[in-house]
This record gives sequence, C-alpha cells and structure tokens, in this order.
Amino acid sequence: MDTAVSTSQHGGPVEPLILIVDDVAANITLLGKAVAGLAQVVFATDGISALELAFSRAPDVILLDIEMPGMDGYAVCKALKASPRTAGCAVIFVTGHDSAEHELASLNEGAVDFVQKPFNLAVVRARVRTHLELRARTRQLRLARHDLMDLVHSLPAFVAFWDAAFVNRFSNDRDGRWFGVAASAMRLRPLAEVVGPGNAALIAAHAASLEDGGETTFEMQVLHQAQRRYCHAALVCRMREGGRHGYLLLLTDVSARKLAELALGEEKEKFRVTLNSIGDAVIATDGDARVTFINPVAELMTGFHAGEALGLAIETVMPLCNGASGEPSVNPIRIALRENRIVGMAFDSQLIGRAGRRYAVEDSAAPILDAGGKRSGAIIVFHDVSEARAMAFKMTHLAQHDALTDLPNRVLLRDRTSQALEQAGRSGQRVALLLLDLDNFKAINSAIGHSIGDALLKQLADRLRMFLRVSDTISRQGGDEFVILIPALDEVAYADRVARQLLALVATPLYHDGVRYDVTASIGLSLYPDDCSEQEEMYRHADAAMYKAKQDGKNRYHFFASEIEEILLARNALDRDLRIALDESEFAVAYQPKVDARSGRIVGLEALLRWCRADGVQVSPADFIPLAEETGMIVQIGSFVLDQVCRDLVELTAAGCAMRISMNISGKEFQEEGFATRIAAALDAGGIAPALLELEITEGTLMGDIERSRANLLQLKRTGVSISIDDFGTGYSSLSYLKNFPIDVLKIDQSFVRDMLSNTQDASIISAIIHLANSLQIALVAEGVEQEGQAAALAAMGCSTMQGYLYARPMPLTLLWPLLKAGRVPAR
Repeated sequence: MDTAVSTSQHGGPVEPLILIVDDVAANITLLGKAVAGLAQVVFATDGISALELAFSRAPDVILLDIEMPGMDGYAVCKALKASPRTAGCAVIFVTGHDSAEHELASLNEGAVDFVQKPFNLAVVRARVRTHLELRARTRQLRLARHDLMDLVHSLPAFVAFWDAAFVNRFSNDRDGRWFGVAASAMRLRPLAEVVGPGNAALIAAHAASLEDGGETTFEMQVLHQAQRRYCHAALVCRMREGGRHGYLLLLTDVSARKLAELALGEEKEKFRVTLNSIGDAVIATDGDARVTFINPVAELMTGFHAGEALGLAIETVMPLCNGASGEPSVNPIRIALRENRIVGMAFDSQLIGRAGRRYAVEDSAAPILDAGGKRSGAIIVFHDVSEARAMAFKMTHLAQHDALTDLPNRVLLRDRTSQALEQAGRSGQRVALLLLDLDNFKAINSAIGHSIGDALLKQLADRLRMFLRVSDTISRQGGDEFVILIPALDEVAYADRVARQLLALVATPLYHDGVRYDVTASIGLSLYPDDCSEQEEMYRHADAAMYKAKQDGKNRYHFFASEIEEILLARNALDRDLRIALDESEFAVAYQPKVDARSGRIVGLEALLRWCRADGVQVSPADFIPLAEETGMIVQIGSFVLDQVCRDLVELTAAGCAMRISMNISGKEFQEEGFATRIAAALDAGGIAPALLELEITEGTLMGDIERSRANLLQLKRTGVSISIDDFGTGYSSLSYLKNFPIDVLKIDQSFVRDMLSNTQDASIISAIIHLANSLQIALVAEGVEQEGQAAALAAMGCSTMQGYLYARPMPLTLLWPLLKAGRVPAR
C-alpha cells in the first residue's frame, strides 16, 4: 500500500484526504477506484456541497470536474483559492476537453494538474500520489520552518539579517537584551543605530572584504547598560540574482572565555617571566611532544631560539643519547606523555646541542593535566651537570684504578669478583682467577731504574688490556703483580688457552728508548667452584698455584686443582696429535652397509671417520670429534672425508657397484659460507651423480638458526644430494621442521634401538617415529641393529632399512668389495 502520510502541527501522523467532485456517479466510482488506498476519500456531486466539505475537512487533493450543473469547476476552484482554509489544497481538474485553451484556463484558476476523460486509472493514480507527496513535504517544511524560528529565537546568541544597505530585516532579539532594541522595533532601522557607529564601521569593513557568498569571523565588543560583552561575530554574505541581497550577522557572547583568557594571559606572563629567570632549562610541549615553550637557558643549551623551536618535535630540539654508548635515548617527555607520570632522566644522559656540543644533563619530565584531568602536554626541567659529573667520575675512577697503569685496582677487582661469583652461583658457570707475577722483575727494575721499570709496566698493562675480552678484568695489585678475572666461564679450556697466550704475550720483547727488554711471567689459576667456594680462598689458591709455577722453573702456569691440570694437559696433547694426524694423513674412512632387512640387499653405505695414530693406537671419534669441532679443525677433517667419499664413489661406479653413500656433516661445516658450492664442486670434479651422496645432519645443528638452516638446506638440495637427519628423536624432534625442511631420510638413533625389546617406552618412540616418517613419505634407517629380535620388530613396525653389527661392522672399502659385488650381506 503506497499511502502518503504527512504530519500534524504537533508532529503526529495525519492520514491524507482526497475530495472527489463530479456530478456523474460513474466518474466518482472510477476515480475512487483509481485512488483507492492512497488516502481517505470523500466525494460531492455539486459545487456547493463540495465547498462545504472542503471548508470543513481541508482535503489535501481535490479531483474537480469542470462541467457541472449550477456551479461549475472553475467557480468552485476560485472559491477554494479565496479561502485561507483551502487555498493550499491541490486542485486537479477533471475534463473531457483536450485543447490547450482549457488547460491554460485550468492552470489560471489555480489548479495544479488536470486529468482527461476517459480516465487512464494508472495515470490518475500516479498524479494524485505525486501531489499527496508534495502536500506531505510542504507540511513538513512548514513545520520545520516553524521549529527553526522557535530555535533561532531561543538561541543564546544574537541573529539578524541586514539588507545590502545595512538596514535590518530580521532579528531574534525579541526582548532587546543585546542592544536595548526589541526585534519588532529593530526592523527597518540602520545598522549604526542598533550596534553603534564604531561596531557598524567594523562590520561594514569586514563585509567589504568578503567575496560574494563568502563568510568571515571576527571579535567585537557590545556595551549595553554599562555592561561590556565580548562577542564572537560571524558575518555571511547572502546573494541574489543581480548582486548582494544582504548579510547574516551572528553574535555569540564569549565574555566568560575572554575574561578567562585575559586572566590566563596574565598568569602565563608571570609564568614566562619566572621560567625565564630561573637557572634551569625548561621546555614545554603539547600532547604530541611538539615544543610550545623554551626558556633562555634551554635556548642556550639546545642551540634553538624560541621562534625556531616552536612546533618542532622534542627529539629535534632536545636530542638525548647515552653518555657511554652514544646510542639515542628516549626523551622523558615521551614517557611522561605515554604513561602519564613523572619521569626521571636516565642515568648518564647527554644532550647533544645544535652545534654538536654535549651536555651531561639531569632532572625530570612531568605531564601537564587540564581541569578535567586530561593530559594536554608535558614539561621537562633539566640542568647541565657536566662539570659535577666529570668531577665525580674522576674521583670514582681514581679510587678504583691504579695510578700508574690506569688498570682496575684491588677495590674494583674485589667488587667485580664478588659479582662474578654471585652470577656464576645462579647460572652454574665457572669463574677463573689468574694471578700473573713477572719473573725477576724486581732485579730488572733495580738495574734499569724505577722510571724505566714503570714505563715497561705501562707498556705491558696496555698490551694485556687489549688482549682480553671486554667482559674480563685485568687488575694491577701493586709492584709487578697482575690479576685477571674471567667471569661466566663456559669451559676450562678457555682459561687454559688464555694462560698460554698471556705467557706468550708477556714474553714478547718490550722496548724503551730503542732498548729491548725481555720479561717472562708465572701464572697461577684458581677455578670457582672447582677448587674454592669464596673470593679470599680463590685468591689464595691462585697465589699458591703461581708459586708452584715459579718453583717449577718460571715462565709457565699451573692450576691449583691437579685433576683439572691433568685433563687440560691431555686435551692439549690431543689437540697437538690432531694437527699431526691431519698433516701425516693418519685419518681414514670406513664404510658400514645399510641393508634392506627383507632381502639382505645392500642399499647404501655410511662413511665413518677412523683415526689410527702412528703408534698404532686407534682413537675413538667420541674422544676427538668434539675437540675438532671446538678448534675448527672439523672443517679440514670434513673436507678430507668428502674428497675420500668422492674418490670411492668414482671407484664404485666404475666397478658397476654404484650406490648412495651418506656422510656426517658438522655444525661448523653446515653453517660455513659456500658449503653447498664446495659439495657441488667436489661432485662435478669426479663426474659423480649428486643422487649418490647423502648428507647426515643432526637435529641440534638445524635448530640453531631456523631460517638460515632452511636456506642452507635448500641450497644443498639444489645440488641434487639427499638430506638425512642423524640420531632422530634425541634432540628437538620438532614436527614443524619436518614439515618445512627438505628432508629425505630419518635415522632412528641406536639409543632407542638398543633397549627396544625390553623397554616399552623405546619401542613406543620408535613406532611413533616410523608412523610419522611414513605419513610424511620420508625414508627411514634404523641404526645400531645388533639382534635378530630388533630387526624383526623394526620390520614389523614398518622400517625395513637397517644398519648395525647384525649385518656388518664398519670396514675399509678394500674389505667391503666381496659384499658389494655380491650385492647383499650373508644370510644369518
């Protein structure tokens, strides 16, 4: 239903009314049918009754037949338009004529439309609906205008319209509260008579500056009954065709705000004078940390004048940095604004002035809150403490450092040792204390003089200081005695290495005025918690070990704990033997077959490193591989294994026994730049199919740096080799890397295989690994298979490729040829 609904004067809905006037009942019926559902419908059959209905009901639309007996439609329309009650009704003439003469006559009488006979009901309905909607909108506009006038008259502001000659045409000041002239009396009065000559001239000047249709705002004062009002004025130019129609003037009383501004201005001036008079630097900012005020002291320190600084970010005007590192610091203003609290400046803060000069600064920043508690900005107060801080630093430094060498003295060493022991107690690490005493230096000092002796000690102190790590401490205890503190020690071998290097460093000749001086030292080492439990005991043990070194001939070092010394001596001997083994080609490669347990067929080989010393002693890989990795020699050893495997692959291929060989890759090799290129070059040099080489990598190696490991694996895969995860299940065993890394083979670690028949947990782990690998379509190899029962159980779980003593021990290629030519291991 498409009824047009309008609203009453009070805002409620009113159902529209249609009056149909026709002396023919059939026409009334047809027209009623056409407008059915659009509105309430009433009808009349003659002009007199039509006027009575219209005057009493005031219909929205009247469908009026022109040719009626007695009073025709024109006469009825004329009477309707003459009455205020019905003048607004929309009259639509109904006629059987289609001439332009009749149409003009209808419109001249005040009709809004006409319909012709015979009726097109759809057209009649459309036209009536349109006029009903227009009536509804007209009524709404009339109500809105009425409401707007009520609103304008109730505004706490002066609203008036002046014509182009500045004569008043409208005002909302009914009671004359603004200028003592009521709105009714103000109409047709000139502007100057109402607002006064001065304000009239001000308004006219602003009006003259307006573009056609433009608007402007300004301030003006109104004096009425000895009361001064501060007003905000808005002037709008209204245009009509042919020029300016007039001006709309809006005045808003801002006296309270203006008086508050004046009072605030006075307070701000007092505040400015106060801040400009104090000895501290002061900078204020808005809520975005942009400078709004800077006093003269701050101008001097920052290098920015107030005019330049206003509006700039606090970091631009007041850049701060850490005095020790030089790294930029967060300005306290930012923290005060972000966290809404008072913030002290970080210790050792420095302000970098515009000219590059640095000031050590101290003090704090605080947020500025408005009356509602809302943060509106922040202020920072600071002062230059460069001289005071330099003096304090100098005094502290002198109290904690040796005057001759500028090394930490006994006081500072004691503090750092205490911290190192406390940290080691929490972390489970070691601390090493090395007591270094120069051999026979007192005799040298007596012979050459103390001034030269002091110069040599300073040279030596500089040399030792440059050698040690930043985290280590070297202290001069007086005379020719030095103490080296090594905190957070992960391995004893590092302390051993430092002691050896210190001896070499001290033994390097010293020169003074072109004269060479040779000096040696004896060093004693104490380790926490191995041989001591507190600081004094540590020093005593290092001192005892140092005297032992002197007794043994000087120019050497000793640990206080003999068992540690024995371990380090053995380690040093192994390190020496490893280097000899590389030079003398004592390393060899053995191979252990990988077997398909279902058929006994050999499906691959694993290359295993073996070391037989010149004296015939076999050294276990478990003894020398960790040391080789630590010293970096593993890279050279790995290159030897790669070259040997490639040579053996060439020989196997030529003999018709080509099969994949896997070799272990250390973490250092895997992370080495260009490792994949070296693998590809070795394969190309021998003309070897990349698919014949498999690289075994441990889980721990891969998980060190995930992204780098993935990139390295992808590089290796591009060479065509296979990737195997060695000892799977003993490390991270992360499902994510199995999914994201290009892995071809998982090797089940022998630690699970060893007890799988008696330990249900090991068996469950193996079962889970096999199921996981099969699901991801990754090949499997079980290591350390030594029993038939293990092989049967593994095969039943779904792992058929095995490696272990059950099938063959590792052996040189020369002994492996019979098995390789047979293609299988002997039946058991």
